[in-house]
Amino acid sequence: MSMQALNQLVARSIVDPSVAQAFSNGTVTSLLDNFDFSDELKTRLSDLHATNFAEFSILAYRTVKSVEEITQPRIELPSPLEGLVDDRDQAADDEQVA
Repeated sequence: MSMQALNQLVARSIVDPSVAQAFSNGTVTSLLDNFDFSDELKTRLSDLHATNFAEFSILAYRTVKSVEEITQPRIELPSPLEGLVDDRDQAADDEQVA
């Protein structure tokens, strides 16, 4: 959910110059309130130090990604190749290569 909020913030910065201006003025905290970030994440994003909004976006992406990896378990899906090849055919292919 936080990554979606970050995507919305960055997308808004493309069409709305007030986003970059808010960053330049040091009022990025009030800007973050308009998006669906957790309170902890808002604090972390507010504490980021960057020279421009593009750099802030990169640092924010890394921060959001690290928080999401900790709080949301990653879904592990099986390989799409599993089950398509019969195990006997696979063993024959392995022997043929060797």
